[in-house]
Amino acid sequence: MIALAELRHNPRRIIAVVLAIMISVGYLAASVTVVASESATMERGVIARVANTDVVVTVAGQHAAEQNSGLLQQIRQVEGVESADLSYLSHGRVSGSSEWVQQQSVPDNPALRWTGLAAGEWPQGPDEIALGTVTAEQLNLAVGDQITISDTGSSATLKVTGLTHEGNSLLSGLAQSSFVAPAFYTGASTIRTSLQTEILVIGVAPERLAEKIRAVAGVSGVETSAEFVQRKMSDQAGGVFVFQLLLLVFGAIALLVGGIMIVNTFLVLVAQRRRQIGLLRAIGASAAQVRRNLLVEALVIGAVGSIAGALLGVGVAALVALGIGEHLTVPIGQIALVAATGVVITVLAVLGPARRATRIPPLDALRPVADRSTERRSSRVRTAVAAVLVVGGLALNTVEGPYALLFAVGGQFVCAIGLLLATGAYLPLVLRALGSVVRGPVARLAVSNTLRNPGRAAATGAALVLAVGLVVTLQVGAASMKATANDNLDVRFPVDVTVSVFDGALPAHTEAAIAKVVGIAEAEPLKATRAALGAAHLRVLAHESVPDDRILADPYLATSSTTLTGTTGAVTLPIVQDFLAPADTLLVSPAVMERIDANAVVGTVWAKASPDADITELRAQLRAVVAPIPGVEVGGGLSAKASYHEFLDRILLVTTMLLAVAVLIALIGVGNTLSLSVLERTRESALLRALGLQGHDLRRMLAIEAVLLSLSGTVAGIGAGVLFGWAGTRAISAELNFRDTAFAMSVPQTATVAAVAIVAGVVASIMPGRRAARASPVAALAEE
Repeated sequence: MIALAELRHNPRRIIAVVLAIMISVGYLAASVTVVASESATMERGVIARVANTDVVVTVAGQHAAEQNSGLLQQIRQVEGVESADLSYLSHGRVSGSSEWVQQQSVPDNPALRWTGLAAGEWPQGPDEIALGTVTAEQLNLAVGDQITISDTGSSATLKVTGLTHEGNSLLSGLAQSSFVAPAFYTGASTIRTSLQTEILVIGVAPERLAEKIRAVAGVSGVETSAEFVQRKMSDQAGGVFVFQLLLLVFGAIALLVGGIMIVNTFLVLVAQRRRQIGLLRAIGASAAQVRRNLLVEALVIGAVGSIAGALLGVGVAALVALGIGEHLTVPIGQIALVAATGVVITVLAVLGPARRATRIPPLDALRPVADRSTERRSSRVRTAVAAVLVVGGLALNTVEGPYALLFAVGGQFVCAIGLLLATGAYLPLVLRALGSVVRGPVARLAVSNTLRNPGRAAATGAALVLAVGLVVTLQVGAASMKATANDNLDVRFPVDVTVSVFDGALPAHTEAAIAKVVGIAEAEPLKATRAALGAAHLRVLAHESVPDDRILADPYLATSSTTLTGTTGAVTLPIVQDFLAPADTLLVSPAVMERIDANAVVGTVWAKASPDADITELRAQLRAVVAPIPGVEVGGGLSAKASYHEFLDRILLVTTMLLAVAVLIALIGVGNTLSLSVLERTRESALLRALGLQGHDLRRMLAIEAVLLSLSGTVAGIGAGVLFGWAGTRAISAELNFRDTAFAMSVPQTATVAAVAIVAGVVASIMPGRRAARASPVAALAEE
């Protein structure tokens, strides 16, 4: 068969295509395998808790310890029950921070302990706790340290007696966990409310045992361990689903970029074999036969690349699982579907080139120079359609109202399609502009070569525009959202750090201790009291920045009264809304404070952080300072900013790594285009050599071509990324009711993208340049 013979005799032409398919399919295969392994690990984590349990009884409501104890005794007396233990669950805030930790009671029966100790011992008394290893690392705590847990105004200071394994998972540590003794809920601790109480039962015949427990104990929340696991997994599937969706979305992007490259490659291959196809048509081959040959080539290439990619993806997932200590789970059905998708994408990618090949009349195909009139007409139609899509997409971004964000996302998608279709119109302009700055005959020849086939340059550039544009969109979006959030958080939380107690005075040394924390620029004490404003009894702070003729109130505080009554007097002043006043708090001048409460004490310290402060270390030191103070609360905008920045940085890091695959595929496309272009221009290169062009000049010409192709696609991608990043930031800011939107971008990150494109372009030109320079001019000119 002609198709298979073509593949055997010209394997170099398809290497880059197979590589692009391998990377695209391998990325998806690795994604579904990692997600499957993650799901299995999470399921094992849920199962581990009830691995030796036959029946789980969920106690509804927040029963007193006596009620739970009575129910436990009833269940223990049921026929078939071998053991039954209470299991408590609650959560509390770590004093000195805004971080929350979940507490679980340690079962008395060692057979029910679903995790092991990494260090130390299990907690025994009501004032002891064991932290998960990831949680301890995040809180900067070790065995022997103390931690204060607060909840609904009460608190408990606990000693860390041990560290427990939290499981090996990519999502480990997202929920901070700890273990406490049952006495934590039943003893003298100030926190004794369990948000969820269960009784773990070991017995025989789980289904029948569950029925007996329902009948004897008179409770409805009775499940077998299998039913319990199924319910819990459905509750926790959301996080895995979002993770899976994220991976699959970027996998689809990688496939799209790979598809663009495959289309481009087959367009070049068809152009190279134009005379061969014309000769086949002239000797009797039908259009259907030519089309079938190309489709068979695509099918074989797609199958080879997809199978290799599936194996590559599973191998990468195995390395990830080995690195984090996770068990590898390979979803055979999903892997087969991913491989089939790669084959389908490859076959679909060749339909356009195959249609173009069969529409060429045999006599036209035998001409030495192709007729460009049809291509020019097609280009004009694409440009017109692209212009309509871009204008329509930009118009959708101007829609306001409750569905503005939805319209903005749809508009950006439509606009992006238009920009991709229009690459044939604007990319040659970018190439010409970049080419105008190069000097010398070799450079001018390289510029001429890139502009001579605008269709090929546009197809190669489209992949780079898409890949680079997505990366820059994320970078600009993240930087702009950070700047926007900072501006709005500065308005919403004008104070970096606040340390307060609800009632009473802070210890005298608090201000000095906070001022000594590394990263704190200055600290200021504020007097505090309680006063009545109408029917509300509110906290009042005194600050020197407040004029004597007004009261500042939290903008979310609704009140119609203007008379503030304290322990030693009352004032009637206008209420002015200002975010300087903390939530549910009023702010007055020191003079007004003296009138309403002459005996007010320092109950709050405000602090300003240094611009270059290490927020993580600063918060750790603050926790150490305020930990001994009962009922203390740490707030301010610094923690909100840090959490927001950390979230954006993680999202940006993950998505940039994922999109790097698409950039890699696009850069491979540049190398493939250049390599095929060298094969297509064998006689031209030989003629240049015969006319006196040196081998090193030929290599330099090809390197300049590669850099121009890479840089033009990168420049266009950066421009599109800036546009979409800014539009996305505006849409999200409007949805979040941010008052102002700030534009920002990381110049070093964007410059890195451009540098990678230039270096990759030079590297991509090495092999084709060497091949062209080593070819004998006489032998090349003799080729037909």
